[in-house]
Amino acid sequence: MSRKNHRPSSYTICTNTYALLPYIEGHRTWMRVIEDRSELVVEEAVYKTVTTSCRFYRASLESATLYAQKAVGVKHKPPIIIGEYYGNPLIFFPTHSPKNKECVWFNYDAIDLIESDSSGKGSIIYLSNSESVYLDVSPIALRNQHSFAGSLRRYFKKSQRVHNHPMAYVTKRTFPPRKQQPLD
Repeated sequence: MSRKNHRPSSYTICTNTYALLPYIEGHRTWMRVIEDRSELVVEEAVYKTVTTSCRFYRASLESATLYAQKAVGVKHKPPIIIGEYYGNPLIFFPTHSPKNKECVWFNYDAIDLIESDSSGKGSIIYLSNSESVYLDVSPIALRNQHSFAGSLRRYFKKSQRVHNHPMAYVTKRTFPPRKQQPLD
Protein backbone atom coordinates (compact mmCIF):
# COMPACT_ATOMS: atom_id res chain seq x y z
CA MET A 1 0.00 0.00 0.00
CA SER A 2 1.45 3.39 -0.97
CA ARG A 3 1.73 6.22 1.52
CA LYS A 4 -0.58 8.30 -0.67
CA ASN A 5 -3.52 5.95 -0.03
CA HIS A 6 -2.83 5.54 3.68
CA ARG A 7 -5.62 6.84 5.89
CA PRO A 8 -4.93 7.18 9.59
CA SER A 9 -7.48 5.58 11.88
CA SER A 10 -7.43 8.43 14.40
CA TYR A 11 -6.49 12.08 14.68
CA THR A 12 -5.77 14.55 17.50
CA ILE A 13 -6.76 18.19 17.04
CA CYS A 14 -3.90 20.69 17.33
CA THR A 15 -3.18 24.33 16.47
CA ASN A 16 -2.54 23.31 12.84
CA THR A 17 -6.08 21.90 12.56
CA TYR A 18 -8.36 24.34 10.72
CA ALA A 19 -11.53 22.33 10.06
CA LEU A 20 -13.05 18.89 10.60
CA LEU A 21 -15.66 17.90 8.02
CA PRO A 22 -17.69 14.73 7.53
CA TYR A 23 -16.46 12.76 4.52
CA ILE A 24 -18.80 10.19 3.00
CA GLU A 25 -17.32 7.34 1.03
CA GLY A 26 -19.81 4.67 0.06
CA HIS A 27 -21.79 3.80 3.16
CA ARG A 28 -19.11 5.01 5.61
CA THR A 29 -18.80 8.47 7.12
CA TRP A 30 -15.23 9.40 7.90
CA MET A 31 -13.58 12.74 8.41
CA ARG A 32 -11.83 15.21 6.16
CA VAL A 33 -9.26 17.27 8.05
CA ILE A 34 -8.05 20.60 6.73
CA GLU A 35 -4.77 21.66 8.32
CA ASP A 36 -2.68 24.77 7.77
CA ARG A 37 -0.56 23.13 5.04
CA SER A 38 -2.25 19.85 4.24
CA GLU A 39 -5.45 17.90 4.00
CA LEU A 40 -6.20 14.29 4.90
CA VAL A 41 -8.99 11.80 5.32
CA VAL A 42 -9.19 9.95 8.63
CA GLU A 43 -11.12 6.76 9.24
CA GLU A 44 -12.86 8.20 12.27
CA ALA A 45 -16.02 10.24 12.80
CA VAL A 46 -15.74 13.94 13.55
CA TYR A 47 -17.54 13.63 16.90
CA LYS A 48 -15.17 10.90 18.08
CA THR A 49 -12.14 13.01 17.13
CA VAL A 50 -13.49 15.98 19.10
CA THR A 51 -14.16 13.85 22.20
CA THR A 52 -10.81 12.02 22.10
CA SER A 53 -8.94 15.28 21.49
CA CYS A 54 -10.58 16.81 24.57
CA ARG A 55 -9.44 13.76 26.55
CA PHE A 56 -5.92 14.10 25.13
CA TYR A 57 -5.76 17.61 26.61
CA ARG A 58 -7.03 16.31 29.98
CA ALA A 59 -10.66 17.38 29.69
CA SER A 60 -13.91 16.05 28.34
CA LEU A 61 -16.34 17.37 25.77
CA GLU A 62 -18.92 17.61 28.54
CA SER A 63 -16.72 19.74 30.82
CA ALA A 64 -15.61 21.92 27.87
CA THR A 65 -19.26 22.43 26.94
CA LEU A 66 -20.26 23.34 30.51
CA TYR A 67 -17.35 25.81 30.77
CA ALA A 68 -18.38 27.45 27.49
CA GLN A 69 -22.05 27.61 28.49
CA LYS A 70 -21.07 29.37 31.70
CA ALA A 71 -18.65 31.71 29.95
CA VAL A 72 -20.72 32.69 26.93
CA GLY A 73 -24.27 31.91 28.07
CA VAL A 74 -25.02 29.86 24.95
CA LYS A 75 -26.76 26.55 25.59
CA HIS A 76 -27.12 25.29 21.99
CA LYS A 77 -23.96 24.49 19.98
CA PRO A 78 -21.51 26.44 22.18
CA PRO A 79 -17.91 26.83 21.06
CA ILE A 80 -15.47 24.82 23.16
CA ILE A 81 -11.88 24.96 24.26
CA ILE A 82 -10.39 21.66 23.11
CA GLY A 83 -7.12 22.31 24.93
CA GLU A 84 -4.51 24.91 25.67
CA TYR A 85 -1.21 25.53 23.88
CA TYR A 86 1.27 27.61 25.87
CA GLY A 87 -1.48 29.69 27.47
CA ASN A 88 -3.57 30.07 24.32
CA PRO A 89 -6.93 28.32 24.09
CA LEU A 90 -7.56 26.03 21.13
CA ILE A 91 -11.15 27.05 20.37
CA PHE A 92 -13.42 25.19 17.96
CA PHE A 93 -17.08 25.76 17.19
CA PRO A 94 -19.65 23.43 15.61
CA THR A 95 -22.03 24.17 12.75
CA HIS A 96 -24.71 21.77 14.03
CA SER A 97 -25.37 19.83 17.20
CA PRO A 98 -22.06 18.04 17.95
CA LYS A 99 -23.53 14.52 17.57
CA ASN A 100 -25.11 15.36 14.21
CA LYS A 101 -23.29 13.51 11.41
CA GLU A 102 -23.35 16.70 9.27
CA CYS A 103 -21.61 18.75 11.95
CA VAL A 104 -18.46 20.59 10.86
CA TRP A 105 -16.03 21.98 13.44
CA PHE A 106 -13.92 25.08 12.73
CA ASN A 107 -10.88 26.44 14.49
CA TYR A 108 -11.79 29.97 15.58
CA ASP A 109 -8.31 31.28 14.74
CA ALA A 110 -8.31 29.77 11.23
CA ILE A 111 -11.24 31.78 9.86
CA ASP A 112 -10.57 34.89 7.81
CA LEU A 113 -14.06 35.57 6.48
CA ILE A 114 -17.59 34.14 6.37
CA GLU A 115 -19.84 35.26 3.54
CA SER A 116 -23.02 34.22 1.72
CA ASP A 117 -22.83 31.91 -1.25
CA SER A 118 -24.49 32.86 -4.55
CA SER A 119 -27.86 31.46 -3.42
CA GLY A 120 -27.82 33.60 -0.28
CA LYS A 121 -28.76 30.59 1.86
CA GLY A 122 -25.40 28.88 2.25
CA SER A 123 -21.96 30.07 3.30
CA ILE A 124 -18.42 30.26 2.07
CA ILE A 125 -15.85 30.10 4.86
CA TYR A 126 -12.43 31.45 3.90
CA LEU A 127 -9.65 29.94 5.96
CA SER A 128 -6.31 31.61 6.66
CA ASN A 129 -4.50 29.01 4.53
CA SER A 130 -6.39 30.25 1.42
CA GLU A 131 -8.76 27.25 1.41
CA SER A 132 -12.52 27.77 1.14
CA VAL A 133 -15.28 25.60 2.58
CA TYR A 134 -18.81 25.75 1.15
CA LEU A 135 -21.62 24.82 3.54
CA ASP A 136 -25.38 24.72 3.39
CA VAL A 137 -25.54 26.69 6.63
CA SER A 138 -26.71 30.26 7.08
CA PRO A 139 -23.85 32.78 7.13
CA ILE A 140 -25.62 34.60 9.97
CA ALA A 141 -25.60 31.43 12.09
CA LEU A 142 -21.90 30.86 11.35
CA ARG A 143 -21.01 34.48 12.15
CA ASN A 144 -22.88 34.12 15.45
CA GLN A 145 -20.95 30.93 16.24
CA HIS A 146 -17.67 32.68 15.37
CA SER A 147 -18.64 35.64 17.55
CA PHE A 148 -19.46 33.33 20.50
CA ALA A 149 -16.03 31.71 20.06
CA GLY A 150 -14.44 35.17 20.29
CA SER A 151 -16.38 35.81 23.50
CA LEU A 152 -15.15 32.50 24.88
CA ARG A 153 -11.53 33.53 24.10
CA ARG A 154 -12.00 36.86 25.92
CA TYR A 155 -13.56 35.11 28.94
CA PHE A 156 -10.70 32.61 29.06
CA LYS A 157 -8.01 35.31 28.74
CA LYS A 158 -9.66 37.43 31.44
CA SER A 159 -9.83 34.42 33.79
CA GLN A 160 -6.22 33.67 32.99
CA ARG A 161 -5.14 37.22 33.91
CA VAL A 162 -7.08 37.05 37.18
CA HIS A 163 -5.50 33.72 38.14
CA ASN A 164 -1.99 34.76 37.11
CA HIS A 165 -2.19 38.11 38.85
CA PRO A 166 0.05 38.14 41.91
CA MET A 167 -2.02 38.28 45.05
CA ALA A 168 -1.20 40.82 47.70
CA TYR A 169 -1.17 38.99 50.98
CA VAL A 170 -2.11 40.87 54.11
CA THR A 171 0.32 40.13 56.86
CA LYS A 172 -0.93 39.65 60.35
CA ARG A 173 -0.88 42.94 62.13
CA THR A 174 0.70 42.85 65.52
CA PHE A 175 -0.42 45.06 68.32
CA PRO A 176 1.53 45.94 71.42
CA PRO A 177 0.61 43.70 74.34
CA ARG A 178 -2.27 44.93 76.44
CA LYS A 179 -1.63 46.03 79.92
CA GLN A 180 -3.40 43.76 82.21
CA GLN A 181 -5.79 45.27 84.66
CA PRO A 182 -5.15 44.30 88.23
CA LEU A 183 -7.68 41.94 89.70
CA ASP A 184 -9.48 43.24 92.77
